[in-house]
Amino acid sequence: MSVPELTPLGPARCRALLASVPLGRLGFVRDGRPAIRPVNFTVTGEAVWLRAGRNSWADRLDGQPVAFETDAYDPVGHTGWSVIASGVATLITDVETVAAQLGGGLRSWAPPPRDRLLRISIDRIEGRRLALRPDADDATESGSP
Repeated sequence: MSVPELTPLGPARCRALLASVPLGRLGFVRDGRPAIRPVNFTVTGEAVWLRAGRNSWADRLDGQPVAFETDAYDPVGHTGWSVIASGVATLITDVETVAAQLGGGLRSWAPPPRDRLLRISIDRIEGRRLALRPDADDATESGSP
């Protein structure tokens, strides 16, 4: 039998996992209350980038602290990982210039127009993995009659 084990992940592994999936969740405060938005994104260096529309919730995040979370899981095996990055959001309106510098990985799944970019500095990043490991008691009991 296997037992679950929760393991913290180092910053380099967190960055690699963050960049390995296309969807995440952006957490911020709106009107004094917590809010979360699912978004697609790209990661470059020390920042998470996403597209947003004009006059959207993203316009109000310029200069605000935010949290960004992404994960992956196996519902059958009950394993997975989660990474949370936090930093300050910066609204960028020169989308075409910056998007060209970032390459083709910054395309919004949401309907156009998406004429704003939100850059989230990665000031802190942490994560953890839930994995299964063999139970030590099973190994000693397997030799018993």
